[in-house]
Amino acid sequence: MILSLLKRTLLVTVLLAVSWAQAATDFRSYYEERNHVNAQGDMAVIQYYHSHWGRSDFAVLDKRSRTLTLFGEQGQILSKQRVQVYPGDELEQGGAGIYIYSGNNKNFHYGKAEKDGSAHALFVGTLSLAARTPIYVLPSSEDHRFRIRNQKLTFGAAKVLRNRPDFNYSPDDLTPRQSQITLDFSDRFSRRYVQALQEKKAELMELLKLENDEYNMLAEFAFGVLSPETDFGKNWKYRVKQSVPVVVSIMKGNGFDTSENSRGPTQIKQIPEVIAEKYGIEKNELYKPENAAITTLAFVAAQLQELRNMAASNPAITEETLQDYLYYLYNGRRNEIRKGTATPDKNIAIQKIKAAIKQIHIEDL
Repeated sequence: MILSLLKRTLLVTVLLAVSWAQAATDFRSYYEERNHVNAQGDMAVIQYYHSHWGRSDFAVLDKRSRTLTLFGEQGQILSKQRVQVYPGDELEQGGAGIYIYSGNNKNFHYGKAEKDGSAHALFVGTLSLAARTPIYVLPSSEDHRFRIRNQKLTFGAAKVLRNRPDFNYSPDDLTPRQSQITLDFSDRFSRRYVQALQEKKAELMELLKLENDEYNMLAEFAFGVLSPETDFGKNWKYRVKQSVPVVVSIMKGNGFDTSENSRGPTQIKQIPEVIAEKYGIEKNELYKPENAAITTLAFVAAQLQELRNMAASNPAITEETLQDYLYYLYNGRRNEIRKGTATPDKNIAIQKIKAAIKQIHIEDL
């Protein structure tokens, strides 16, 4: 009987482990594939989403060709019909975006907007759709697009995420996912650093208003930037600067005032106010890996918002390339972003960051 119980317990343990593994997502693999698909255009994104997560029939309304196409969950065309459509991408005009079919009245077909659940007339036609069928209205402007974000299908601005109240942009998804973060090496400093990024994820997402994909991408960067800044805290120059900060301030012409010194293994110049208020961390405490990790994540979160605001001046900066350009702001080289002269593929420090990112593994559970 005891042996039988042990066998059943072992079986349950194995099944739970398998289920856990199936539910987990390796962020780097997902992130790279997501970016690749997002670059292929609206239809590729919509079909990819349904073949992986949507798992339902869906309809696509193309206002340019005035057609409504019904697809199966694997992307096969089930039917296609001409319809009368409404112009414009604004939510108020039944424009581009994500809707759930809610029925028809005298051949006027309606959908509820993902953004706020409000009902809008989308097209006129004699066809019928099943209730709650997702309807994706393709944009008639190059300024808008569909993309995969947080393993969901979203609609927003073409270059970077900028929510506008007058458009049917998908709302932010601030729901945290628990993550497990591991490294390919095991020095104690790095393990404590990433442990803080793992344990404080939900708290920092709420504090900084970050989505899951954003947090994971910034966590990768916050770890990667350790490499060019101080070689993961091992660089001899950093250790000297850390031990005698007054000498550094004198050499910089600031006398005995050390407040302008960069501190910690990621060389932070200023602790974000939200972090100082929430955790009470001071610059002279950034040598601790936990403090450095939390502060660096918040520091680059602010720079992410700034980079999005600057994206209009550089065609190469898109939602899918943001991580490549973050270090320019981190290093105070904003003019290269503004002038369009930034070349991350030729920047040695950025290549070090990318190499370090390959050694960190974030798995969403």
